[in-house]
Amino acid sequence: MPMYNYRGISLQRDLVDMIENYIKVHSEMGYKSLADFATDAIREKCEKLGVFNPQMIGPPLEHFNISERGVRVLDRTLGNGTARGRIIDVYFTPETVLCEYCDSSSCRHVQFALNIPAVQKIVQEKGWKHKEQ
Repeated sequence: MPMYNYRGISLQRDLVDMIENYIKVHSEMGYKSLADFATDAIREKCEKLGVFNPQMIGPPLEHFNISERGVRVLDRTLGNGTARGRIIDVYFTPETVLCEYCDSSSCRHVQFALNIPAVQKIVQEKGWKHKEQ
């Protein structure tokens, strides 16, 4: 019976020999074959690179709504299996800017908000001294 759920790959002989030797010497690691080791190593690398995460549609940060009180920022990097992002509120006062999510006045959400031309105009019209962080 054909195995359609599998595909082969080619590896350099020296690398294969080293891995097979490692598997023999370190049987306590639980690898029974080169395929087990390679599958585990590839899966670990893919998780580190984010290969298994759904791709973002659109830029990582996007302003969702702007008012004189603040900005709502859509942060697509905070997506999960259900939502494709999270709405973050960034508030402005005469003294400071505050990101409600990070509880910070210098996070990437604040930096993004202060670089929006409409926000810069509001801050300037109010005479506030907020600067790009």
